[in-house]
Amino acid sequence: REAVAQAIATANGVELTKELGNLPANVCTPTYLANTAKKMAREFKLTAEILDRKQLQALKMGSFLSVTAGSVEPPKFIVLKHNGGKAKDAPIVLVGKGITFDSGGISIKPGAAMDEMKYDMGGAAAVLGTMRAIAEMRLPLNVIVVIPSCENMPSGSATKPGDIVTSMSGQTIEVLNTDAEGRLVLCDALTYVERFKPAVVIDAATLTGACITALGHHNSGLFTRNDEVHDALANELLAAGKIAGDTAWRMPIEDSYQEQLKSNFADMGNIGGPAAGSVTAACFLERYTRKYTWAHLDIAGTAWRSGAAKGSTGRPVPLLTTFLLGRAKAAKAR
Repeated sequence: REAVAQAIATANGVELTKELGNLPANVCTPTYLANTAKKMAREFKLTAEILDRKQLQALKMGSFLSVTAGSVEPPKFIVLKHNGGKAKDAPIVLVGKGITFDSGGISIKPGAAMDEMKYDMGGAAAVLGTMRAIAEMRLPLNVIVVIPSCENMPSGSATKPGDIVTSMSGQTIEVLNTDAEGRLVLCDALTYVERFKPAVVIDAATLTGACITALGHHNSGLFTRNDEVHDALANELLAAGKIAGDTAWRMPIEDSYQEQLKSNFADMGNIGGPAAGSVTAACFLERYTRKYTWAHLDIAGTAWRSGAAKGSTGRPVPLLTTFLLGRAKAAKAR
């Protein structure tokens, strides 16, 4: 009975993720995602908090706000909490990239298949779907979902290549390409989550076309640091992916790649050139996660399908849900 209930809850989570992904960008806006989180909070007795532009400005999220500068759609920073564990237990935090449409901004994308950039909120959809699944299961864990959500659009007020922005962490970023915007919204979210003193943080993002070049559409890219704690986390996530049939493949993060992010004018550039693009993107994020245990899932190749069967896949909801089930089982055993 328990297995059937868990399977149904996971399927419901995948269904929500697919539904959000497949909606057109004129419907599924940052406000729509925020309202979905609020509705879920009411249905499953979760806690939802939505931060608007003024609050983001007060938090000095200059990097996130630089991405939304060219859009008329208001940005939303979504925080959704499931308090299923003990009050003193450190939460597991899931961060999802929520770019509801990515034109590339001033570094505009080619027109072919640009409609598929409505799927650039695949990470946000996945963490909402995972939260839907574990809330239905009443999983005895503390889990927090964080979603920085906005559009990336070109206009007279849009951020330009060469502009320098200051992230919430105080680190400065030279925006060399406005189409490398996912890392600009995620870095502020990854700084924000420090306040939760998390047990672990996992971000899911349709981050780089380079990950599709590396791994195709079969495996999500898994990135984390190389030490005992992070190796154990990577193995846990890889095993969960195998169990769920939602597989990932571990990719490197090494200091040697960080060299590619050097900037003459800021602490870092937001791109590292064409070589190892998915790795340098992960290295960029890694700079904002040094106060906790962290892993990054690049789902650019797995969150949706193109062609005749175009549509959201619902990944990596099965992987994340299985990972959380494993964590809950381990907590119970203790």
